[in-house]
Amino acid sequence: FPTLRRPLATAAALTAALSLGDLGAVALFGANDTAALPALLFSRMGSYRFDEAAVIALFFLLVGLGVFFGIDKGLTRDRRA
Repeated sequence: FPTLRRPLATAAALTAALSLGDLGAVALFGANDTAALPALLFSRMGSYRFDEAAVIALFFLLVGLGVFFGIDKGLTRDRRA
């Protein structure tokens, strides 16, 4: 397990970061009265409101990077200390 810890942590971090923006889950399980961020981003881009879509995409980028590095560093830190 010690040799596989780093690749498994990277895989878990990538999985978590990619699942944040999954539009398929929003389309299947979303409600009509609430708007999830992936659906909101898609609707803003579809109506040519690119400034609003850029802000939503930047938010997604920051949250995705935070989740990725948080999980990656949290799972690969040295626990012997």
